[in-house]
Amino acid sequence: MKSTDSQNLPLSAFILALFLGVFSSLAIATGLIVIDAPAWGTYLFSALGGVATASFIWIERSLVSQIKEKEFTLGIEVTRLQEFQNCLYSHSMACLVRFDAGTLIIDRASPGFIKMLRMPMESELRGQNLEVLLGVNTLMLESVVELIKQGEASGKEAKLEIMSADGFSTNAVVSGQYSLENHIVEAAFFVDPVNNAERIADLGAVQKDLERFRKGMFRRETRILELKDEVNEVRREAGLPVRYEKV
Repeated sequence: MKSTDSQNLPLSAFILALFLGVFSSLAIATGLIVIDAPAWGTYLFSALGGVATASFIWIERSLVSQIKEKEFTLGIEVTRLQEFQNCLYSHSMACLVRFDAGTLIIDRASPGFIKMLRMPMESELRGQNLEVLLGVNTLMLESVVELIKQGEASGKEAKLEIMSADGFSTNAVVSGQYSLENHIVEAAFFVDPVNNAERIADLGAVQKDLERFRKGMFRRETRILELKDEVNEVRREAGLPVRYEKV
């Protein structure tokens, strides 16, 4: 137990440990007196029993407090990172899309992704099929999803030739991350630049957003896994089953 843990425990934990320690000590003393044990034995064993009980309760309360603190921190971290992702999906001109890895149904898409498809900016893509919007073959898109699932282990770059709503064809490099927990893919599309003033003006901001997106995804998954491991470790110390299974 860390030295700071005892300082963070509420007064109620100290009172509970003290009360149960005293109660245990008195109970042991009473039992020894009933069986007419020697006075020195009564004092010794009742004191040791009281101290052991108080220590056990104090340690148990400390571990419970640590579990609550770690889970609270995990909740804050998840919320903060989710807000960061929400901001990108709501405002970024980078081509970002979140979709189900099995059905290929879109959950969220950024303004940049809508613009890449040359659709009206007010278009609602949630619930639509990604392969239909991209104008690509299902098998091609599924192969891209498989490469994303494999991550850097695949050693390959996922590429697609996509068809916009107005029939404009362009090549895109796809980078993303797969979440096994909810079977979701978050992907960023890097399209060939178009030589027009509007695209050039957007390019700097898009590149920054894409970099933030990639770093944000990595930090999110890494930090959440670290916090889950910390929660599991404290629960093991407390003799409780782990809450988060490794996938």
